[in-house]
Amino acid sequence: MQTLLITGAAGIVGTALRPLLREHYTLRLLDRRSVGSLHSDETEIVGDLTDPALVERAVEGVDAILHLACAHGTEIAFQTTVEPNYHATLYLLEAAHRHGVKRFIFTSSHHVIGQYRTDAAETFDDMPPAPDSYYAMSKVFGEAACAAFTQRYNLATFVIRIGNADVQVADARRLRMWTSARDLAQLVRIGLEHPKIRHEIVYGVSESPNPLFHNRQARALGYRPQDNAKDNLASGYLAYEKMDPACSGRDHVGGAYAGNKLVSLLGAQS
Repeated sequence: MQTLLITGAAGIVGTALRPLLREHYTLRLLDRRSVGSLHSDETEIVGDLTDPALVERAVEGVDAILHLACAHGTEIAFQTTVEPNYHATLYLLEAAHRHGVKRFIFTSSHHVIGQYRTDAAETFDDMPPAPDSYYAMSKVFGEAACAAFTQRYNLATFVIRIGNADVQVADARRLRMWTSARDLAQLVRIGLEHPKIRHEIVYGVSESPNPLFHNRQARALGYRPQDNAKDNLASGYLAYEKMDPACSGRDHVGGAYAGNKLVSLLGAQS
């Protein structure tokens, strides 16, 4: 079995994906905190991706990387993203090149186009970036870095712009871009195994009513979602008309991220 390094393995998405991926790969799990109990096909490294020596040790001997780890938040300052989102991504890409890693999967986000209003286009698959936060800007950088390493070093990279990966659907905005762990795992496997992957950008979304993304490129690569957002509504699900327009971000792809002010490098909000 191929060995897959998963960064951010103790997070919500990493925890959900582990049991689905270890059926097919030997997992090397990396996070700043322990993931807890390990399966027989899992090993663990506890440490920080901002440490280049630790990244080197984590990458050595793996066949592929699934990069989930990042710093995020609606009010995150730019300086807070530099080490974990910019430097760490480059540490991983550089180590992947040095060690001959075959595939690099970068989990990006719908927030890279989060500033668009949801009524601005029928679907948003091919819209240029419009990041809604400093977190989203770092994801745009990560996508560009993947493209650069593909072109320069022929490292096969696969970008998944994750929609909403909560266990259940909380509101009408998320309904249009929710993903189940099962469908997200299918996309990861396409990124790891499809023979024609060079540098691709797809959306991590399941089926949904009135979707924000048709996900044409993923479907062309064989993606067939198994789950539908409408069948996974939370008990407190908020319909569009019940969402507070002042704070929910219901009219933007990025939700509340798009409504929050940016903290400038000088400390003021704009």
